[in-house]
Amino acid sequence: MTIPASSRSVSLTRADRRQRLPGLVAACVVSVVAVVGALMFHRRVPDEPAPPAGMHVDKNGITLESGAPQWKAIKLGKVAPPGERWTEAFPARFRVDEAVASRVGSPLAGRVTTVSVELGQSVKAGAPLFAVASPDIAALRAEQQKAAVDLQVARAAYERVKAMVDARALPAKDELESDQQAKQAELALRLAQMKLSSLKVSTRGENEFTVVAPRDGVIIEKNVLPGQQVTTDDSLVSVAELDMVWVMADLFEADANGVVTGTKARVTSPSLPGFSLDAPVERVSSVVDPERHTVSVRVKLQNPDLRMRPNMFAEVRFLTEPTSGTVEMAASAVVSDGPKQYAYVLESPGHFVKRNIVAGAERDGRVTVLQGLKAGETVVEQGAVLLDNQIDLST
Repeated sequence: MTIPASSRSVSLTRADRRQRLPGLVAACVVSVVAVVGALMFHRRVPDEPAPPAGMHVDKNGITLESGAPQWKAIKLGKVAPPGERWTEAFPARFRVDEAVASRVGSPLAGRVTTVSVELGQSVKAGAPLFAVASPDIAALRAEQQKAAVDLQVARAAYERVKAMVDARALPAKDELESDQQAKQAELALRLAQMKLSSLKVSTRGENEFTVVAPRDGVIIEKNVLPGQQVTTDDSLVSVAELDMVWVMADLFEADANGVVTGTKARVTSPSLPGFSLDAPVERVSSVVDPERHTVSVRVKLQNPDLRMRPNMFAEVRFLTEPTSGTVEMAASAVVSDGPKQYAYVLESPGHFVKRNIVAGAERDGRVTVLQGLKAGETVVEQGAVLLDNQIDLST
């Protein structure tokens, strides 16, 4: 008998499935065993490294035995009371002593005809500075001349009236009126002369005058040229004595703390090698500059050899008193983890504790400590990072 093709295909498929079933069962069993084995596996935790010999770390700090090798990398130092200290150098400049300086302008409006001085030139009091042609000076001189003529006429009239009164040709009241007119003319002449003398100029011509130096000194400013039109508001020449100079320094608000009148200052200049002078602070401004937030500090120095020239750069240090309650130590003893600062303090023989501090500015390898330490305590000046790392590894 013949079997149809479709029946033969179904029989073969069922036979294949029966042959493959054991393999699938075995694969499932292997998978389950692998998963269970993975879940039951535990990696062995490595042993913690033993601390270095001679060193013990606890929650309160770190202890070194007397023979521990770490002592070779550690240097101890004392916390000391702060003493007087020179501040860092602040930029400054030499300035003219304004108490012995004069600004000179033209007392009348006009046109400059001559300039007799140059910047930096030494002058004596009364020396010509510049000349100005002005119609106003001609008017003042004409007024003086007129007042002089009026005085002569008034005096002559008075003499005539007085003679006639003596001859009884005129009443006595006419003599009084004539005397009053003569005195008024005399007053007008004196006023005209005072106007001219108040200008403090010398005669140069009918419509020209010369402005002279008001004091001995050096021309430190010159803003005038021949042919220039000037007014009474213009500052044209400055004359100053340079035997004394100011040193002006602008300190930021925080830096100005502790600097007062009388504080000792040390002035140097990069332009003057080997130059150094000490002098007391003469003035500290009571007002803060609103734009730069600085405080102006002034020191006055004698300048007999004129080495210190106005506008020259300088540097100033100040000898400041210590702040009450502060101490100081080596700057290398400060350890920082960012926002916090701390130091390692020797609390007992071989035992160091980590203590938070508030440190101030560093100068010359020393740092001021505002809080956290007391004078006489011992701190780790070198090797604090070694202790810090060991504590980090143990926590």
